[in-house]
Amino acid sequence: MRLLLAACVSVATLAITPTASAEAGGTSAPLRSGGAAFGAPLPVPDARPIAARLTLSPREITAGDPSPKIVVRVRQRGVVRVRARVVVLRLPGNRPVARIDLGRLKTSHNVTVRLPAALKLQTGRYLVRLHATDPRRRTLRRNGAHPGRARIVVRRPRVAPVVPPPAPAPLVPAPAPSPAGPGVFPVAGAFDFGGADGRFGAGRVGHIHEGQDILAAAGLPVVAPYAGTISRTSYQASGAGEYVVLDGADGRDYFFAHCLRRSTIVAEGAAVAAGAPLCQVGATGTTSGANHLHFEIWTVGWRVPGGAPIDPLPELRAWAGR
Repeated sequence: MRLLLAACVSVATLAITPTASAEAGGTSAPLRSGGAAFGAPLPVPDARPIAARLTLSPREITAGDPSPKIVVRVRQRGVVRVRARVVVLRLPGNRPVARIDLGRLKTSHNVTVRLPAALKLQTGRYLVRLHATDPRRRTLRRNGAHPGRARIVVRRPRVAPVVPPPAPAPLVPAPAPSPAGPGVFPVAGAFDFGGADGRFGAGRVGHIHEGQDILAAAGLPVVAPYAGTISRTSYQASGAGEYVVLDGADGRDYFFAHCLRRSTIVAEGAAVAAGAPLCQVGATGTTSGANHLHFEIWTVGWRVPGGAPIDPLPELRAWAGR
């Protein structure tokens, strides 16, 4: 009887012995939910990649200019790399003109794309499209916020209008030397004939050069080549400056321009002898700034019906002994 009672007590004690718990310092029982015990849950990958960026700089160019710089970025949460390419299409018609393979593109990173150097975009419009495929072969998702495309406009080069040169006035051949004999050189002092731009017939805006420029120091006397009568003295700020016109005794008129301001010492109607001082070398009116005498010889008369300028250089050389 005592043996049977001891056995029953042992069994009862064994049946009510508690399981070890966290509070007693034992190991926690495993979670029945099956989730991880530590850390955040892994993110769910995006269903498809999107074009987070596709920009062109600049978006408008002139034909012949370097192609725009293209910057792209593909985003797809949970995916590290996608296969990508850029295609350029000519509009209208969507005719491909270039394909640039970007290989395995790292997501969420900007990549700069350059079109082939040999590609010369002609005048017109072009569409640049980004294509991407993730490891599950899902293609780019396009929407209004992320279309994955942009346009290039190529303008025609600006061509400066061709302005025909002004028709030169008919040139009258230089007549024989003056019947009055050798004349007096019109500048009393050192001089130079300068370059081609100062010659008779050189181009000017809207007209031709109707005389010969004689470079000389400011203030040197300008004198009459022949005896005659002063027919005009005046000042033209936007042209000849201070000038004198001599009606020569040989039947021709002589024009002296760009004289020093207020240096004219003859009056209209005055008779002068050959070599008489008229004014001084200057740079008044419209000039390049260099001091010089602009000298013209006119047959018949200065700016009268039937009058015309002739090249004075041959006679100037003869008068100067050059």
